[in-house]
Amino acid sequence: MRRKLTLGLATTALLVLTTACGGGGSGESPASDAARNEVLPMPAKIDTSNGLVIDGERIADKQLFEAAKKDKVVLYSGSGKESEDLTIARFKAETGIDIELTRMPTNKLSERVLSEHGANQLGAGVVRVTDPLVAEEFAKRGVYVNYQPPSIGELAKGDNVVFNDGQYLTAYYSAYAFGYNSAAVQGKDVPKKWADLLDPKWKGKLGVVHAGAGGTVTALAAFQLDAFGEDYVKALGAQQPRIFDTTSVQLEALARGEITVATLGFNSTYGAEVAGAPVKLVVPEDGISGSFNLMGLTPAGEKSPAAKLFINWTMSKAGQKFAAAQGFVPARPGLEPTPTGEYQLPPADSEQFHLFTPEDAKERSASTVQTWNQAFHFTG
Repeated sequence: MRRKLTLGLATTALLVLTTACGGGGSGESPASDAARNEVLPMPAKIDTSNGLVIDGERIADKQLFEAAKKDKVVLYSGSGKESEDLTIARFKAETGIDIELTRMPTNKLSERVLSEHGANQLGAGVVRVTDPLVAEEFAKRGVYVNYQPPSIGELAKGDNVVFNDGQYLTAYYSAYAFGYNSAAVQGKDVPKKWADLLDPKWKGKLGVVHAGAGGTVTALAAFQLDAFGEDYVKALGAQQPRIFDTTSVQLEALARGEITVATLGFNSTYGAEVAGAPVKLVVPEDGISGSFNLMGLTPAGEKSPAAKLFINWTMSKAGQKFAAAQGFVPARPGLEPTPTGEYQLPPADSEQFHLFTPEDAKERSASTVQTWNQAFHFTG
């Protein structure tokens, strides 16, 4: 049963989850408990007698698995900290292999990765980003190297899942919608569609992450412009929202009641809800935005069995199913729908899922951010 907490305790739980899996303690973290018991039941069968096989799908042969058990994954990620904590805990529960995570927004992560790579000091074996243009730049610079997981045949059946014959992959799609503080907003006040965010009662109480912070929020801005027009975005900006640099800080403010409604990354917010924070999500019938969550193996990862196994697991049925259960939309085609708790996100091929493609990112990212900045009078 999901824990029910007061506002103060829920905020504490959110902060604990935000720092979970970073190393240290000997006990179970909230993320570990959630990954095993709350987000999705563990696989029915994990066979390690001859490599790693999860529910009938081979993730690694014996040689790779035995080597990976003596190694650890070093992961750099621009994805949400809350969701990465859950992913790390689930990966460790299913494989027994540890992960060291460094997380920061994609734009800042890109600077660090390129700097370390240029100095031949990039220690990450896997790098995950939320901006197709950043992933493409990593590929050009040699940050990503070719690697094909066992599921490559299935992955290749989807559009924009495998890039450059496996130099990098779409791990899954990030979904962006909106939500509210469930301790402060109840009953008929709960917003149900995007237009509801323009209600005057939310003036000064709305929280957003600025459109230039990463690919997910750029995708959200593009969706809003396409679906509802520039006047909608201007009206949203006129609500005098509090503008954040990262989702993590935004979620803490929402849990504390400093803001009461917010546009939100689905996976990060669901991770906070699982931890006990008083936040609820909405899947509006008028659509949600989708963006790419991409990953690749680095030169250091070529030498890391654990890094290779992490990519194999992420693109397996088990990894994709867990991604769906925590609020992502799977990239691997042909999978049965998996709910995210009480929520059901639309599949990648649904008209309700508005995906910001790599082509969109190339052609529209700069103009989208500029339009958003003007509408919100945001100067960075």
